[in-house]
Amino acid sequence: MPKYFFHLQSARPYEDDGGLDLPSDPAAWVEAKRFARDIESSLKPGETWHLEVHREGRPIYSLKICDRH
Repeated sequence: MPKYFFHLQSARPYEDDGGLDLPSDPAAWVEAKRFARDIESSLKPGETWHLEVHREGRPIYSLKICDRH
């Protein structure tokens, strides 16, 4: 089973060094959306977050949340 890593760049960056064993890329996408929902209440005006999902050392998904004011 592939291992996926979820890295967050923000005012409070998070480097996932443990990863998750998931059955597929679509399952990793579901986890990325869940991760974004779990942290959404911490997003403050003016902040930008960038979540990348990596498999085998390469990004496969990228989510960017930003305030455009």
